[in-house]
Amino acid sequence: MFRGTIIENSLSDKNILKKLKVEKTWQDGEWTLHSVWIKKEEVPELSKCLADGPWYIHLWEPGKDDVEVVFKNKVFSISFSNRSTWVDVIAYGKSIGIPLIQLDFPIE
Repeated sequence: MFRGTIIENSLSDKNILKKLKVEKTWQDGEWTLHSVWIKKEEVPELSKCLADGPWYIHLWEPGKDDVEVVFKNKVFSISFSNRSTWVDVIAYGKSIGIPLIQLDFPIE
């Protein structure tokens, strides 16, 4: 299972939240955030639910180095500790208007 945080405002179809295990929900200014658990096989559906624009969600497996970076209709698998695996995902994120400083993919 992967975990991550979803900004509700980033979703074009909020019904996906009903299918995920939502651990916690909170407000941060105008944003509603959800700490979620998601199965790997649910990641492609989550990708389809993102709104147009510069949004992404990153998910990680606790205790592992694997990270899934989810954009609308595009998913990248990277290794957190191997920055060379980040090159394509950072280039793609920047190409859709996400500032480099936001493409950091922190894990717990």
